[in-house]
Amino acid sequence: MNNYIESLNIGENVFVLTEDSTLECLIHFAAPFTGSVSVVIPKGTCFALHGPMRDDAFYMDLEEEEPILCKSIEAKVQDKYPKLLSRFSGVSFIITKEELKTLPLTFKTGSRERALEILQLIIKRNEEDYRKFLEESNKLYASKNK
Repeated sequence: MNNYIESLNIGENVFVLTEDSTLECLIHFAAPFTGSVSVVIPKGTCFALHGPMRDDAFYMDLEEEEPILCKSIEAKVQDKYPKLLSRFSGVSFIITKEELKTLPLTFKTGSRERALEILQLIIKRNEEDYRKFLEESNKLYASKNK
């Protein structure tokens, strides 16, 4: 599956927010804990899609360091998870299929349509892989119970 994901060239889809927009971020701690916060991402922030998070969402990377955004996220973490702040170890930006369709963004490379197509291709591949898994499991079960 990893080779398939790589072949889709997800990272070629780079976009810029054309208005301030609120997005969810996964917050990672140096503990067995991940939380989330909503943060306003400023207009002009540039992201590259990175890889699938789940069937309806991508991880994405900042194209450039955004110190003001990082401080805003740290402040949100401090407010929501004050006891874990010393263990704060990073953030993962995510964008859902619905956000890809509706957020005000302009693609520098790639396109909104291509990003949505990639999500559909991943869903289809996951379904095919699961169907194959079930077929093989059923064959194995049948052979053991003859």
